[in-house]
Amino acid sequence: MKLIIIYALLLISNIAFAQATEAKSFDSLWSELYQKSYQQKSVGLEKEANELFLSRAKRHWLPRVYVEGKWFSTNDPTQVFFTHLGQRSIQQSDFVPSDLNNPVRKDFKTAALGVDLALYEGGMKSSQTSMFESLVKASEQEMKARKSEEYAEFSRQYGGILLHTQNEQHLTDLINNLKKIISSYQVGSQSNPVGYSGLLGLKGVENRIEGILYDFDLKISNSRKWINTKREVQENWTLDVSQKLTEFLNQNLTHSSTASYSSMMLAQEFKVKTLEDVRDMEKSRYLPRVGLFAQNNIYAGDRDTASAQAYGLYLMWDLFNSDSYGRVGEANVKSMAAQAKLEAGKQEEKIMMNQLLESKMTLEKTLVLFENSDNLLKEQTQNAMKLFRSGMLSALQLAEVINRRVDLIDNKNRVEAQYLDIYSRLYQLNN
Repeated sequence: MKLIIIYALLLISNIAFAQATEAKSFDSLWSELYQKSYQQKSVGLEKEANELFLSRAKRHWLPRVYVEGKWFSTNDPTQVFFTHLGQRSIQQSDFVPSDLNNPVRKDFKTAALGVDLALYEGGMKSSQTSMFESLVKASEQEMKARKSEEYAEFSRQYGGILLHTQNEQHLTDLINNLKKIISSYQVGSQSNPVGYSGLLGLKGVENRIEGILYDFDLKISNSRKWINTKREVQENWTLDVSQKLTEFLNQNLTHSSTASYSSMMLAQEFKVKTLEDVRDMEKSRYLPRVGLFAQNNIYAGDRDTASAQAYGLYLMWDLFNSDSYGRVGEANVKSMAAQAKLEAGKQEEKIMMNQLLESKMTLEKTLVLFENSDNLLKEQTQNAMKLFRSGMLSALQLAEVINRRVDLIDNKNRVEAQYLDIYSRLYQLNN
């Protein structure tokens, strides 16, 4: 029975370990992150709110239907007399001066049902509808912009894990061979041609490699934590480290040098359009408003209940309103300022795009040189280790060769990180 329990526990632990180190693809990680993204939820809700605003604005042509009700007790001469008149129940005694001036307190109920149909509002509502249409389009572009921004950052984190892990493996292989060499020779041994200073040089290279490995581990750990925090899942996972960085970039961060402006810049264009609509809305303050109205009034009291109807056409026109003074000029200046800011942003994006493309070309040439140099230094390091074991190469000379290889791997890692960053920024500018 104990053996069965032990086997069961081992099986469970193996399953748990396998799940804890589950292989995750780039697409699956991004899908999980995107579903949990609070940025996407935020801009999505903003878009939904703007769509509701637009839906309401599009119904501006519908009439306003309203109802009013009131109960009141009064001895006010005017209210008592005219409410009796509304009941169509005026009596001869109502004209007695003493009763007319000092009526007995009365209780009344009044109600009104009305309809107001605006025929022309100076273009106010149509401009408002256009403004909300632009806001909805701006929200759509902002959703794309936020998605590409988060996707680009996710790609930087994932790609960073990829390149740091690959270069970490190169350094790990190198330090393992170096440890074997150091452990195989003793200072002062007659069979060891390496002097004490040479051994110190090899240990110095060993310490340097370990320091770089610590840095790589920290960067890998930070990227994993970033991805897991965004996914809201704290788990260990592995990725395919056999994929070359250039393959990863070409597959997941495609971009064009002739694409239009970024989604964020397109969103700003729509927002500038809303300011033009605001300017038109302010102009409508100086135009007349025309509409139809109809209202049914009901008066009820101790004498009777009666109703009255009224309908007609109304015209409202502010010939002067101090609150409207200067609003059109203010809106026009704001619109021109936003347009200028938009053009400045387009210029900055164009300059950035050109700089990034030039940097990309330079880094591609540099990476080719690094790749060729790495192949040469890798072969040179292997030969140097053989020569050292045969006694034809001193420890200091071997340390110098290994040091050059470490320099190349470290510098290559930095250039690859820059190349990854440039690729992600180009992607973001194109989306």
